[in-house]
Amino acid sequence: MTQQGSTHTARTLMLSELNTLFDHVAEAAGRDEYQAAIRDANCLAKRSGRSRKLTASHLADLYGLDPANPIHASLRYFWSRDEAARPQLALLAAAARDSLLRDLAPAILAKPLGTSITRESVEEAIEQRWPGRFSPATRKSVAQNINSSLVQVGYLLGRIKKVRVHLEPATGAVAYALYLAWLQGGRGELLLQSTWCKLLDASQDRLLELAAQASAKGWMVMRRVDNVIDVDFPALAPLVSQALKPSEPATVSQQENLHEQG
Repeated sequence: MTQQGSTHTARTLMLSELNTLFDHVAEAAGRDEYQAAIRDANCLAKRSGRSRKLTASHLADLYGLDPANPIHASLRYFWSRDEAARPQLALLAAAARDSLLRDLAPAILAKPLGTSITRESVEEAIEQRWPGRFSPATRKSVAQNINSSLVQVGYLLGRIKKVRVHLEPATGAVAYALYLAWLQGGRGELLLQSTWCKLLDASQDRLLELAAQASAKGWMVMRRVDNVIDVDFPALAPLVSQALKPSEPATVSQQENLHEQG
């Protein structure tokens, strides 16, 4: 599911742009309609053609912008149903497609509440994980952008000094996280141990409570008998077969690993 590079070497989650774009483009819009809205209609109010082109590319890298991609289609499904979940939905979708965000965010979220998260500390984590991979300038940019993305979502607070804070997961975000894990092949309690659920930074009991709420809303189906958990996504099931159509290139087969789908 991941792309080979990372948007976070140059940009953040671009949450403001994503909000504006989704306000301008219908939920079932195709890839060409997204591109036209950004490049031709300039719905994001960029100053130059080059800026529009780069913005369109970055947003497509992060969010797919193609209804044939189940990550994007399910993002839009929950986006329209749970406004409070939108920042967390964006984080989950971007993490599914951006390997640097997916690899670095959990380590930052593992820090105790109240911990100061400096750019330098994230740079150190980058260098420890990928020794010599990035130039000092790129490493600095990645660290700044990762921290900024987590501020946009609400896991960090502050402009200059960023502090780790608690963020209650939204119902739609829990359902989306479970769907991503389910799409990856997770079943039962393994769903709650997935990367996506861990990104929501909540206990398994709390995740189950919110999943039950999502089930009551009809966004998913959850059955629980003692410690046995079963989930299904009737409204989203068609998206899996649609994703297998040759609309957006995939890096590796979806069935093997959600991380490796394009």
